[in-house]
Order: sequence, then C-alpha cells, then structure tokens
Amino acid sequence: MNHYCKVCDKLIPEKRVSLGYNTTCVEHSDTYKYTGVVSASGKTDYQVSIIRDAETAKHMEQLVMTRGVF
Repeated sequence: MNHYCKVCDKLIPEKRVSLGYNTTCVEHSDTYKYTGVVSASGKTDYQVSIIRDAETAKHMEQLVMTRGVF
C-alpha cells in the first residue's frame, strides 16, 4: 500500500513507512535528528551524550562555541 504526504501528496518512500513515519515526507517532517556531544572527564575518559531536543542541542553548541567546553 502506498502512503502519501499529508502536506504535499508526494509518495513517501517504503523504508520511511517501515520506520513508522507514514504521514509526512522528509521535507515536511518535524522529527529532529539526534545529536551527540563528546566530553572528556579525564585524560583518557570520554563520554558521549545523546541529545534529543533541538533547543538543548543549540544551547550546547553555543556553550562550546563561546567557552570551548561545557
């Protein structure tokens, strides 16, 4: 069964539908990509933080750009 975008009526790719995104195409999606931030807690200890919120990701980016660290 074909699925079409509710905004522009374009055909939604089958792979996108199989992932559960069956109402909008990529161009009209409001889904945010996850962002990863690597931080060092020592000389050899690193930690990856997964950020799922767009506002938090922007805030973290501003902290890195202004301070070099967070």
